Amino acid sequence: MKKIIFSLLLIAAPMLLPSISAAQTTRYVSDELEITMRNGQGLEFGIRKMLKSGTELTVLENDPSGYSKVRTSDGVEGWVLSRYLNNNPSAREQLAAKEQRIANLELEVTSYKEELAQLSSQTSEADDQNMSLKETAQRLSKELDDLRRTASNAVALENENRQLKERLQQIDHEIQSIVIENNTLKDNDAKNWFLIGAAVLFGGMLIGLVMPSLRMRKKSSWGNF
Repeated sequence: MKKIIFSLLLIAAPMLLPSISAAQTTRYVSDELEITMRNGQGLEFGIRKMLKSGTELTVLENDPSGYSKVRTSDGVEGWVLSRYLNNNPSAREQLAAKEQRIANLELEVTSYKEELAQLSSQTSEADDQNMSLKETAQRLSKELDDLRRTASNAVALENENRQLKERLQQIDHEIQSIVIENNTLKDNDAKNWFLIGAAVLFGGMLIGLVMPSLRMRKKSSWGNF
């Protein structure tokens, strides 16, 4: 008996409740192939539009009679049976959306893979560039060391050259002194030879003058004997 009363209350409840204007919400036509949108709440009202499964509708009003006033995305308003409306898109629409989502994800994954490959290539190129830069740095460091050694040798050579120049100047001064001394000695020798020659000449002349006198004296002496 209680079950019968409870069933009767469930059947009569929609008729006892007043008409309620619900807040605008979004609903979807269920998985039925098509439903009718009518001008009013009942089969006696003309069909305004046929709605395919998955059509998105905005619910404007829920009526206890089992009808809901809805509006399509292109602005057409009418009444449809509330039992054909779901809170979620139809399974077919959900499947299509998921398939589209999967396709989009696959495109994203492909894009990420390409980007990763590009980054790997760039990383490889960067590694090659780093290796080249390291080799260049090592070569430049070696050249710098060579230049430093060369500069050090150049300084040493410059000092050695300076010392050699100073020594050459000293030797040149010594040579000049020796030349002057030799010239002086040569002049003295010439003067000495000139004096010796003059003395010899004078001695010869003196002998030439004295010898005849001596001979005459000798003859005179021999005559006296």
